[in-house]
Amino acid sequence: MTPSKGHRLRRRSLAAFAFLEGLILPIPAELALAPMCRLAPGQWLSLAGLTVFWSVLGGLLGYLAARYGMEALVMPLVQRWHYEAELTGVLELYGQWGAWILAASGLTPLPYKLATLAAGASGVSWPLFLLAATVSRASRYLLVAWVAKETGRLPRSHAWLGWLILGGLLCVMLLVM
Repeated sequence: MTPSKGHRLRRRSLAAFAFLEGLILPIPAELALAPMCRLAPGQWLSLAGLTVFWSVLGGLLGYLAARYGMEALVMPLVQRWHYEAELTGVLELYGQWGAWILAASGLTPLPYKLATLAAGASGVSWPLFLLAATVSRASRYLLVAWVAKETGRLPRSHAWLGWLILGGLLCVMLLVM
């Protein structure tokens, strides 16, 4: 396999993983994004952008499924995976905070999938959904990609510094929210 074919395959795999993570996978896309940014630090921004785009697109499909087929498409899966209580809780949060919940879900333990489903079920407008989802995903993936790029440049004995910076940034963000 030539390097350009391998590069395209990695990018396609990242796009597919981000799409499925935005739609249904419980595994964060950071597990693919971070190593790829360390492997190719000069491409961290394009890799983060690719991840944002496909994750938002996957979330949009979940939003549309909940908006137009909550009972037929979404609820059987929610019940099968025993997420009824979590979805009810997120729907209550949407009642109080609206699309801010989706925007915050990128930086909180709140599962993005539940936030997109709740956005569709609660009737959030699709332009507002796209804005909130893009802000949520971009803030998360740009931070992860940047930290991965920066820690990839450090000598192994100093790699802890990148994780310390990331932890500090996350603590500050949680305090501000």
